[in-house]
Amino acid sequence: MGENDRERGRNGKIVISKREKLQYVCTFVTDILSLALSIALGWLVVDGLLGKVGNYTASDLIQAFCLLMLAYLLTFLTFDQSENITIRPWKRELKISVKFNLILTLINSAGLLLTKAPLLSSRYFLVAVPVINMVLMTVFHSVLKKLLTTTRKKNSMESLVGVVTTGEDAGAMVRELQRDWSKRLTGIALLEIPEEQIGGQIEGVDIKANYDTFMDWLRQAALDEVYVDIPMDSGDSFVPYLKEMESMGLTVHFRLPLLDRIEDVCCDETSTARLSRSLSRCAGGNVVTMGTVELKLRDQALKRMLDIVGSLVGCILSIPIIAIVAIPLKLESPGPLVFKQRRVGRNGRVFYIHKLRSMYVDAEERKKELMARNEMNGLMFKMQDDPRITKVGKFIRKTSIDELPQLVNILKGDMSIVGPRPALPREVAQYTPYEWQRLYVTPGLSCYWQIAPHRNQLSFDEWMALDVKYVKERSFLVDWRIIFRTFRAVLFGHGE
Repeated sequence: MGENDRERGRNGKIVISKREKLQYVCTFVTDILSLALSIALGWLVVDGLLGKVGNYTASDLIQAFCLLMLAYLLTFLTFDQSENITIRPWKRELKISVKFNLILTLINSAGLLLTKAPLLSSRYFLVAVPVINMVLMTVFHSVLKKLLTTTRKKNSMESLVGVVTTGEDAGAMVRELQRDWSKRLTGIALLEIPEEQIGGQIEGVDIKANYDTFMDWLRQAALDEVYVDIPMDSGDSFVPYLKEMESMGLTVHFRLPLLDRIEDVCCDETSTARLSRSLSRCAGGNVVTMGTVELKLRDQALKRMLDIVGSLVGCILSIPIIAIVAIPLKLESPGPLVFKQRRVGRNGRVFYIHKLRSMYVDAEERKKELMARNEMNGLMFKMQDDPRITKVGKFIRKTSIDELPQLVNILKGDMSIVGPRPALPREVAQYTPYEWQRLYVTPGLSCYWQIAPHRNQLSFDEWMALDVKYVKERSFLVDWRIIFRTFRAVLFGHGE
């Protein structure tokens, strides 16, 4: 796909592609495994076959291993991992492997020398490990390429992508996007076609819309990214559409044919080279990208680790709690203990949320009769002393016990510990572009609204403003603050 997937957003900040994030983690793990196997094989050859390894204590080996891991981390960080590994030829893989292991050897040797580590005297072993790793890293990268291209759909790793273009350029763009293992092209809008051609295909991709209907399609489809390639004479008439796409949380890649002509004429360092550092390319053309600025890779990894560890611990602790409340809940209102409901997640993805049932089984039917008593002046329904809620239901809602089954959603990745509450599809269908901003991020158990003083007295617009505030301010530190204040709110009843 693009030659440079680190694209700049409107504020000059880096927008990191999903492919780069996933590849960064996969490459890190693959190289660790390659190095570990190289250590084992190196020890087997040097000690077992050649008998060139001296007598070292366990502490000597642990010290040497820690220094080697530190050298690996420093070496890995010196390499740019943004290049698409799946289209990298094997000669380049070998070149990268040689360079990587040379740097690794230099850093590791410096560490052993500075710490006066005893293993420094075993030069055969110190040389054998990087030499073996040069070969294994090349092989492991080849295996990784195969895995990335064959398992992406099984693991839902790909970004959902749509294309808005004309028939002239559609084929080349579709073929180029289909080469990227991290993207799944779900549909294409051809602006100039008549309505009767909608439903056809280009390169196996469904034609979803034309000029009259493409925005309706984008509003309803579950998409992460949109590629726009339109004629230059569209001019200002297309700007409002681009603004709405961005406000919906979509990452928009906008092709500029003018830059293609500039590149043909000016190919020196002062023009194209400078442009290529802030632009990406698709189907042989320059693409400008604007999108929501995301968390740094480090913060994303920490957030996901927090979700996994927190949900696993929470699942274990919640089992006896659910068992205790299940008996009175079932006695008061016969029916299923847990109910599931369709909710909308990040960028329009639909999933099923799980909760302990706190209402009578006919709650949805009775809701129509109570709509006139809705205390929320927006799309959401909420009322004081809702007669559909059971007595046990009121208790588990006040203590947030009814939310415990959502820990499974967090473990699966549909939700996060911290994030805007997942909305109902009928509510999202009526969202304005401003309200769509809350769908930029993965929904969660708790956010600013849950910890706000007198949250039940807040209006719908105030609720949305708090969620949008989180989207703009989110960070790993902000998540921890919200988690701490959520515990305080649950224990002491704050926020009611």
